[in-house]
Amino acid sequence: MTGRGPDVEAILRSLLADGQHGVLLAGDTGVGKSRVVEAVLHRCAVSSCHTARITCTPADRDLPFGAVRQLLPEPSGSPGDSMELADTVAAALLRAARGRTIVIAIDDASWLDEESAAVVQKLVVHVGARVLAAVRTEAAAAPPVEALRSWGRWSRVDLAPLGGPQTKDLVEAVFGAPADGLTLDGLWRITGGNPLFLREVLCGAVDDDALVTREGVMTWRGGVVGDAHPSDTAAAALEALSPEELDALRYVAVADSAPLEVIERLVPVPMLERLEDHRLIRLDQSARVPLLRVTHPLHAHTVIARTGALRIRRIRTDLATAVTACRPDDRIRTVQWRLAARLDVPDDEVLAAADEALRDRDAALAEHLARQVPTPAGVWRLGRVLVARGEYVEAEKWLAEAARELTDPASRANVAALRAVNLFWGFRDRRRAFEVLTEAGAALPADCSGDLLAAEALVAVFDGRADAATEMVARLLHHPPDDPVLAGAIAPLRPQLLLFTGRPAQAIVELTAAPTGFSGAWPMMRAMTQACHVHALVMTGAVARAAETVRRYYQDAVEHGSPAGVGLVALAGGICAYYQGRPEQAAAWLREARALTDGHPRFRFRETVLAISAGVAADLGLVDEARELLDRLGTAGADPSAADYGAFGEVWTLVISGDRVGAGVVLRRRAAEALAVGNVLMATEFLHVDMRLNPSSATAARLRRIAESADGELFTLLAEHATALAQRDLRGMNRVSAAFEQRGYRGFALEAAATGATFNGGREVNALARRTRRLLGEHRGAWPEWLPAPKQAPPLTRREQQVSELAAGGMDNATIARTLSVSPRTVENHLQRTYDKLGIHRRTELAAALAEDGLMGR
Repeated sequence: MTGRGPDVEAILRSLLADGQHGVLLAGDTGVGKSRVVEAVLHRCAVSSCHTARITCTPADRDLPFGAVRQLLPEPSGSPGDSMELADTVAAALLRAARGRTIVIAIDDASWLDEESAAVVQKLVVHVGARVLAAVRTEAAAAPPVEALRSWGRWSRVDLAPLGGPQTKDLVEAVFGAPADGLTLDGLWRITGGNPLFLREVLCGAVDDDALVTREGVMTWRGGVVGDAHPSDTAAAALEALSPEELDALRYVAVADSAPLEVIERLVPVPMLERLEDHRLIRLDQSARVPLLRVTHPLHAHTVIARTGALRIRRIRTDLATAVTACRPDDRIRTVQWRLAARLDVPDDEVLAAADEALRDRDAALAEHLARQVPTPAGVWRLGRVLVARGEYVEAEKWLAEAARELTDPASRANVAALRAVNLFWGFRDRRRAFEVLTEAGAALPADCSGDLLAAEALVAVFDGRADAATEMVARLLHHPPDDPVLAGAIAPLRPQLLLFTGRPAQAIVELTAAPTGFSGAWPMMRAMTQACHVHALVMTGAVARAAETVRRYYQDAVEHGSPAGVGLVALAGGICAYYQGRPEQAAAWLREARALTDGHPRFRFRETVLAISAGVAADLGLVDEARELLDRLGTAGADPSAADYGAFGEVWTLVISGDRVGAGVVLRRRAAEALAVGNVLMATEFLHVDMRLNPSSATAARLRRIAESADGELFTLLAEHATALAQRDLRGMNRVSAAFEQRGYRGFALEAAATGATFNGGREVNALARRTRRLLGEHRGAWPEWLPAPKQAPPLTRREQQVSELAAGGMDNATIARTLSVSPRTVENHLQRTYDKLGIHRRTELAAALAEDGLMGR
C-alpha cells in the first residue's frame, strides 16, 4: 500500500458519507486497483461494516447473474428472475450484516453482466448497500458501469500511477535498502509508476543480477537502468488490439518519440486516437514540436520484441522518408532513422548530427552517431563525446589516434585541449596533461591557442593553484571556446576560483546572473558548477537555502543521467548536511556518493568522499566504520600536493588515534600550503578544525586576517568562534553559538555552547549549558571524542520555578509575594538565582528561557 494511503482515505470518506451510494475507482491495468479495494474493504470491516466482494471476468458478461451469485453463501439452482434473485441475495446479506452497513466491492465492473448489474442496483436502492466498483480507465463508460451509476449518488476516484517519491519508497521497502537516484529514476521512467510493471522489471533485474549493492546502497549494474524484460502485463494489453492498431503502435514504438506530423503521414489519425483511448500512446506537448510517445516504455519494448527484423527495417525506412518530407530541418532524426534503415548517409551529415546531439546534451546518441564514421574526423568526435560521458580510458585511445591523423591546426588544438583535460580529470596525470599542452602550443599557430587556454585554466583551477588561474580564467570570460565539451569544462572555473579565494558571495551573484553557466555537454562539469553554488551558499551563511538548492540540483543531475554528476551533487549534499549539524543525513548523502564512485580517479573525488565520510562516521560515534573508510583511503589522502578535503583523511586518522597535537601540525602545514597558492577556502577549513582541536591565539589571528578579506559570512563566524575559543571568552562563545544556531549551523552551535560551558564563569556558563542541553536533544550524532563532556545547567528548585513562572506571566514582586505568602525580598532572591541558573540578565527574558527549556506549566 505504499503511496496509496491518501487514495484509501478519499474512497472511505466518500463511500461511507451520508447519502452516498457508490464510488467508481478507475485506473490503468497494474496500477493497484484490486489492492486498494482490498484495503478499503478491510477498513470498512474494522469500522463495523459487512463487506462482500465480486470479481468479474470476461466470461461473466455472457452468463446471466453469473457475477452476483458470488454474493450467495451457497450455490443456487435456476436463477429465476432478477427480482427473485435480488430478494435472495438481499436476505443473505441482511442476515450476515446483522444491522451493519453493507459494502459491496466489484472488481473489473466493466465485465459485469446486465442481470447482475440490475441486482446490484436493487441492493443499493432497497437494502442501502454501498458499492465500490473498480474498472480500467478506458472502460469507465462501459454499459454495465453506466447502469450501476444511473441511479443514486456516485463519486469517482482515479488511481494514478505512483509518483517518483512513492516509487522510491516502494523499491526501498521491497529491498530493505536505499537505492541511488539514477536507479530510482530509471525504474520510474521505465514503469511509469505502475506497480505491476515495477514488479516485473525488478523480478527481471534480480534474475539477471542487474542490481548490486555498494556501500549499502542498491544500484543498477553499469549505472543506468537497461532494457526491461518483456512484460506479461504489457503483452496482455497488446492482445486486445486489432492488427491495424498493432501496426500503428509499431510506428510510434520504433520511432521512440516522433513529431506528430511525421506519424500522421504514416498512420490514419482515427487509428492514433484509438491507441490514445487505449492509453497506449500519449501526446507530449512540452517539447518545441508535439511528440508522440508510447505511454509506457514496457509497451514499446514488448511490441518491438514481437516485430520481425524486416518489418522494423521497413518501418524505419518509412519514418526516414516521412521526416525528410515534412521536417527536412530535423537533422538528427533524419540521420538517425536513415542509418537505422541501412540507407546511405554522407559522413559529413552524420558528424553534423553528432555535433548537434552533443550540443543538445544527448551524449549517448552523439556517441552512437560518431561511431558510424571511422575517419579521423569521426574518431575525433568519438573521443570528445567519450570525455563527456566519463569514459576516460577509451576517450584517450581515440583522441590520441585523432592527434596522429588530423592535419587542420584548429582541430589539432581542440584534440590537444580535450586530451589534456581528459588526462588531468580522468587519470589525475597532471604532468602528462601539461606535456600535451606544451607540445601543442609549440607546434600550432598562436590563433589556435583558445582551446589550449581553456584546458590549462581547468588544470590550474582544480589543481588548487588559484593565483596562477586568475588571469587565464579572466581571458576565457571574454573568449570562451566553441567546443561544447570545453565550454562545459570552463563553466565552473570562475565560481570555483571565487570560492577558493574567499569570495563566495560574488560567486553566487555571477551564478545567479548567468544561468548559462549551468549548460554544457559535460554532465560532470554541470554538476561541478552546481556543487560550487551549494558550497558558496554554505560559506555565505545561507545553509538552509543551500540544503534546498542541493535537492533541486540532485534531481537535475539524475535527469541528466550521469553517475559521476549525481555522485558529485550527493557529495555537496553531504557537506551541506554536515554544516547543518545533521550527520545522519550527511552519511546517507555520502553513501550514495561512494556507491556511484567507480575506479576512475576523477579529480581526487573518491579521496574527498572517503575523507569526509570518515569524519561524519566519527561524528556519529561509528569509530570502526571511520577507521575502515580511512584504511580504504590509505596514503592517497596524504598527498602533499592536494589542498582539498581529501587531505582530512590524514587528520582524522590522527584524531581517532588520540593524537590531536599531531593532527594540528598537519592542519597548520596544509593551511600554509593552501594559502601559498591562494586557496583561502581550504586554508580556513584546515585552520578552523585545528582551532577546535588545539585553540591558540596565533591560529585565531590567522583566521581573522582571512575573514577580513573574504565576503562570506561563515568566514567571519568561524573567525569569531576561533577568537572566543582562544580567549576563553564566555560572552563571545555565547554570541557565536547563538549566531551559528540562528543561521542553521546547529552542529557548530552545539559545539561552541558545549565548549564554552566548560570555561570558568557564572551566568554565561549556565546559558551555554542550557543551550547545550537543548541542542543536544535535537542532535542525531554521537558526542565527538575531541569535545569535553557536555555540562548540565543547575536545575531550578520548585519554589524558583513557581516564582519565575508568575514573573514571566506579568506579576510584579509584591503580588508574587502575597500569592506565595513570602516576602518581596525572598521573591527577588529567587529571581536572581533563577537568572543565574538560566543564564539570563533580566525579567523580560524569563518567558522565552522557561519555554525554551520546557519548564512553563510544570
